[in-house]
Amino acid sequence: MFQDPNHPDLQTLADHHDAGTHDQIPADQAAAALAAFQQNADPALVQQLVAQHYANMTPEQLQAAAQSLQQKAAAAAPDSEHAAMDPATATAEQVAAAHHTVFSEHPHVARDVAIGGAVVGAGALAALAARHYLRSRGS
Repeated sequence: MFQDPNHPDLQTLADHHDAGTHDQIPADQAAAALAAFQQNADPALVQQLVAQHYANMTPEQLQAAAQSLQQKAAAAAPDSEHAAMDPATATAEQVAAAHHTVFSEHPHVARDVAIGGAVVGAGALAALAARHYLRSRGS
């Protein structure tokens, strides 16, 4: 999907971003879009948008995301720094780093992470990614 700027799902996701209806994106569609974004988009853009996504969260959303990602990181790589992350004090940067690690180093759990709520606002992140990707392609 993030290799073809004419892919119809990209425009649909970007339209959700523009309309503020990202909460209507089905979890499985958001998870698939996030996986495609993580795998195919420019790594610098991926890091930028993931950081922006978590930086825009409320403290409660950030703590929920940190807790979910910490649990997934602990299950996937118990010795990782993200497994030791304290959800109560985690910063947006730490949560974004945990997200990046889980999605890039443990792609087999990435879909469960997105669908299971570890990526709070997975639809919002997928829609944001689609909008930025299309803008970067002049669409």
